[in-house]
Order: sequence, then structure tokens, then C-alpha cells
Amino acid sequence: MSSSQTQSEPEFNPLNVQVGGDHYKKRGIQPIEFIQANDLGFEEGSIVKYITRWRDKDGVKDLNKIIHYAQFLIAKAKREGHADTGPCPKPQQ
Repeated sequence: MSSSQTQSEPEFNPLNVQVGGDHYKKRGIQPIEFIQANDLGFEEGSIVKYITRWRDKDGVKDLNKIIHYAQFLIAKAKREGHADTGPCPKPQQ
């Protein structure tokens, strides 16, 4: 607890706030929770975000964004020498 908080103040939780709608907050688990828990990269996280909201926000436009981010992942996997089938482990950091 910070020195500026009192015992009665609840700790701020950004999961309780959503800017621009409720299409994430109404889910059993928010995309950000899944993305962080599974250590997903930007493209993978974007796919999770758009697949979660597509019916409630931008419809087919969000589905096209999913395809676009998948295309980025395919190009990256090919650059890294991954075959068309089989696992594609994350490069070591």
C-alpha cells in the first residue's frame, strides 16, 4: 500500500475500467489477462483481442484484422525457418 493510500481505499484495478464500451469487461476472462498469462507476443495478443470482441464491436472488420495479424505471424515464422507443419517454438530471448 502506498503512503498516500489509507486502509479504507481499495487498490486500483485496471481490469475494472474499460474505455470505450464493455466488450471486454463482460467476458469471463479479459483478453489482457489471457495474453499476459500466456506470454503472447503483439500479433498473437492482437488476434486474441479481436476474436474476443468481433461480435460486439466491429464485426467482419475485426475478423479481417485477425487474418492480417495471422499473415504477419506466418511471414515471421517463415523468416525464422519454420516449416508449414509442426511446432514453431518461440526464439530464445
